[in-house]
Amino acid sequence: ASSPKRTKPYIVLVASCAALGGLIFGYDIAGAGATFQMDGFKEHFGWECAPGADPSCMPASESIIDRDKGLINGLFGTGAAIGAMISPPVAEKYGRRICLAFSTLVFIFGAAFQTWSPEMWVMWFGRIFSGMGIGMLSMCVPVYIAEMSPEHIRGSLSTLWQVAVTSGILIASAANLGLKNWDEGWRLSYGGNISFALLLLLCLAFMPESPRWLAANGNDEQLDEALRKIRFEDEIEDEKKKLQKEVQEELDVGSAPWSEVFSEKNGMRKRVFLGMSFQTFQQLCGINAIMFYAPDILATFFTSDQAIVGTFALNTINFLATFITVATVDKIGRVKLLCSGGLVMFLALLINGILSAVDQTMTVGYIVLVSAGFFIIGFAFSWGPVVWTVCSEMFPYRTRGKAAGLTTTSNWVGTTIIGALFPVASSASLSACFFFFAAMIAIGTTVVYLFQPETAKKTPIQIDEAYRTHKPKLHRKTW
Repeated sequence: ASSPKRTKPYIVLVASCAALGGLIFGYDIAGAGATFQMDGFKEHFGWECAPGADPSCMPASESIIDRDKGLINGLFGTGAAIGAMISPPVAEKYGRRICLAFSTLVFIFGAAFQTWSPEMWVMWFGRIFSGMGIGMLSMCVPVYIAEMSPEHIRGSLSTLWQVAVTSGILIASAANLGLKNWDEGWRLSYGGNISFALLLLLCLAFMPESPRWLAANGNDEQLDEALRKIRFEDEIEDEKKKLQKEVQEELDVGSAPWSEVFSEKNGMRKRVFLGMSFQTFQQLCGINAIMFYAPDILATFFTSDQAIVGTFALNTINFLATFITVATVDKIGRVKLLCSGGLVMFLALLINGILSAVDQTMTVGYIVLVSAGFFIIGFAFSWGPVVWTVCSEMFPYRTRGKAAGLTTTSNWVGTTIIGALFPVASSASLSACFFFFAAMIAIGTTVVYLFQPETAKKTPIQIDEAYRTHKPKLHRKTW
């Protein structure tokens, strides 16, 4: 028998290429959010009058600006929720690679409109399509990576999605430092990631199809060819037999109808609700509000320029902290990371809730910035990447497409709600927003502690067993 712990470098390369989808998403979060503090953007869409403009120029009212911001973020989330629902049938029928290519083209279509945007409605139109492309990618990339990876590094490789998201956030955030001084700079904040999308399309020409999908839909030769690229010679036969056996077992029982996704059988209903709740709480804890609107939040304490620099600092912390997970997700396990990170996030949000209620001085601003840094570290090593890892491995293959589609859609529904409501809610009370986020992460962490069994380093059959036998206890003996 071959030693089970070897990894072909090529598999890491392929997973990294697929993770470019996350880079595109991250760039959008930081790129779009910072434009709200860019003079060129505010003047172009009539939020402000340019210096030396016609004296009759009337800037938009606060309520119209809040509406515009809410729609720029909310329509993106709506598009992404639609994309997450379209993605599974495409990935199941045509394969993971076609799904990745189609998603990327939809994104480029939307991003081109955003970059052009002569008027606000064109921006909104573009946001729906770029959101749809990213929603499809967020569904397809983690599944593709999980199916390509050998079990011993599946956790580490599946965190690449989140590493890529934080890298994209960091790149856009660094670009914003220069783009803010150029009147047309905002266009690159919305469209700069088209370059990463084109790079992903280029990589797809060389990337193999998922062997898992080929075992179910392809022919033997294609499967051999894909396995030769990503496994060592002496592992191919065993891997092929294992995949064909799994597929045969699933064919014997057929493809799962929706009724099975929600059935009691195999604990599916519990698993689906758990997965959906993890993805929903991941968004209701306010991470995207804080990442997307960080420049706006910090502008209550600092100047616009300082707010963009402060955001860059937060995004750097976010990027670095994600690597804690890459190193620990398979060693420490999923549950401990989610619980410890959730605790850090809860305390940081509580502090910010209290501070946002006092006089908004620069000193308070610095403490809010540091506390937000701790919140982001907590998220970046736990709820950010680990939720995607858990949701990509918690379902049996028969139901994985539909069930993972539901969990990802819940993530985007949460994103849409928070993105659309936050500008108005934070104008009313930033402090109440922080307290709401703290309550959400407290509930989410409690759900993990009580109901989520550990899935690290387990085969699909062992994972089924773990969900079947796990009983909620106040004092957890098995992590």
